[in-house]
Amino acid sequence: MFTIRRTLIGLFLLLGVGLCTLVTLQASTTFLQYREAREQTVSNSARELLARAGMALADERTEAYLSLLGASVVEKGAAELSQTTDAVFAEAAQSLALVRGSEGDAVLARLRQALTDLRAVTDARRSTANPEERTAAAPEVLAGYSQLVKDLVSLRVALLTQESPADPGTANAFQMRRYATILLEALSLNEARIGELLTDVTPEARRAAWDQIRGNSERAELAYELLGNRAGASDRAVGLKLAALAVAYEDRYHPLERQLLADLASPAHEADQIRNEAYPLLWSTRQITRTGAEFQESLFTYSRERLAQQQRRASMLALLWASLFLAGLYAVVHGSWVVLRRVITPLDGLRRSMLALAEGDLHAPLPDRGTQDEIGAMADALRVFKANAIRRARLQEERLGLHGKLQAAHRQLQQDLEAASAVQLSLLPEPARLGGVAFTGRLQPSHFISGDTYDVLRQPNGPVHFFLADVAGHGAAAALVSVASRYAAAQTILQRRAGDSLAEAIATLNDDWPEHLPYFTVIMGELRPEEGRGCLVQAGHPPPLLLRHSGVVEMIGDGGLPIGVMRGATFDVVAFGFGPGDRLLVYSDGLSEAENPSGQPFTEERLLDLVRRNLRLPTADLLSEVARTVQDWRGSASAEDDMTLLVLEGVEEALRAAAE
Repeated sequence: MFTIRRTLIGLFLLLGVGLCTLVTLQASTTFLQYREAREQTVSNSARELLARAGMALADERTEAYLSLLGASVVEKGAAELSQTTDAVFAEAAQSLALVRGSEGDAVLARLRQALTDLRAVTDARRSTANPEERTAAAPEVLAGYSQLVKDLVSLRVALLTQESPADPGTANAFQMRRYATILLEALSLNEARIGELLTDVTPEARRAAWDQIRGNSERAELAYELLGNRAGASDRAVGLKLAALAVAYEDRYHPLERQLLADLASPAHEADQIRNEAYPLLWSTRQITRTGAEFQESLFTYSRERLAQQQRRASMLALLWASLFLAGLYAVVHGSWVVLRRVITPLDGLRRSMLALAEGDLHAPLPDRGTQDEIGAMADALRVFKANAIRRARLQEERLGLHGKLQAAHRQLQQDLEAASAVQLSLLPEPARLGGVAFTGRLQPSHFISGDTYDVLRQPNGPVHFFLADVAGHGAAAALVSVASRYAAAQTILQRRAGDSLAEAIATLNDDWPEHLPYFTVIMGELRPEEGRGCLVQAGHPPPLLLRHSGVVEMIGDGGLPIGVMRGATFDVVAFGFGPGDRLLVYSDGLSEAENPSGQPFTEERLLDLVRRNLRLPTADLLSEVARTVQDWRGSASAEDDMTLLVLEGVEEALRAAAE
């Protein structure tokens, strides 16, 4: 039966859920679009500066190569070109630092250092008085600069692969910029090789120049064709610059280049004739390089404008959806007010009368039946409630009395558990230094008291011993058994005779453990940091982590049977290096088996990865970080199992003891 209350509640619930779902989805999509456009803007700026850095580096390469060969056709000096390159590199470094999730700034720093080293080599070769040494060093310098240019291009490509622009115009501009870079790099290399032909070169050098110019020409022609294939998807300004580039390439540069390649391939042409043809081609190369740079600048401008347009559109959409959300929120709030006045308020009057009768107030006024809907039906029901008020009052009094007794018993039990917890925690050692070992522990019971325990002991003039035990089960029973296990483990250490191995001591503990008591896992070990070694025995306990001062973190040990499972069981001793600065992290399975809301355990592998990431933290901070991470994994402060951590660290006192 449809009623006003059900209809209104259903409508407003449907409206609220639909509005929240729609706004959430659209707002999420809009935010992702805005963030993507913003990140692409930052990355685009960085790649733009890297492209300029590549062009500046190419100019510096040409000057360095030709100056070593003795050619006097360079347009700018080395100092001016170096200043230009350094300025662009500095801007690119600042821009790369803003790119999220990229290591480009570190890569660029390495390239800048490599450039500094290469300049030093170039300057040293320039200063030599022997022309043959300068000429011999030119190919090496050219290769070094070319490798730096390739590394810059690789860095740009790496940044580009992190993006996937949804806008076709932006994606097309990115591809055209890539082809333009290939074209300009090929032209720059040809400029250096053509300038080389203006010097006195050997026939072998001419053949090498012919081969290099031909290869660069093929790459430039391919890049030019690819640019032409994408010209239709660009805007008018880019198209005009591309048309100017086409005129410079097809009408001026390319014919001169073909003629020079043909002459170089023919041994009949003299060096003077080659030089006469190389001069106009050199100036044509520089002219088309400038035209290509202007074309690339138009692509930069187009990319920036497209990305800015995407950001503005995303911002407008965000504002639109925020306005719709506010309008919908107003509609829901206003409708809720109407429902409250016409439906909820009358029902609240019925509820108050019902509660009064339920509490034994036989004089509580009953509302009139009024309408024939649910409110009238509830008024009839109240009359039935009133007839049974005396019986309900008596039952309520009895129930309250029983509830009071239960509360008192619960409070007493809680006080007893808190007192037991305080006693149990007082038995644990405070963070201290024992011999050459500093230790810190943390115990978090699952229910006031814990079945875990640990201690750090030292026999007179002996090594430092430690143990961590975990009794099966939880609560008071496990806590009581943990006291017995603590005493038994401590006595095992204190009564251990010289020459007895830890494995024998654990085996004795296992054989002496009463059969009627629950089993427990334990890890027991001894540390001699002054000798740089330690050893331990596992009895069903998780493997500890060894944190070496060198930065290596490893998991040691492989299990074993718990104490009390099988008499006559044997155990293995695990030896390991342990010196000053090394740390040993021992823990109970309540940490590695802690489950998240989906039922997935934290696992020893996640603990190993967590410790590796926080290896440099001080011990106290490391324990806090591990505890916090596991709590976040569980999703709550409560735990299903006890969680215990113990860290033992070799300190410098061990070195002094060894020295003495």
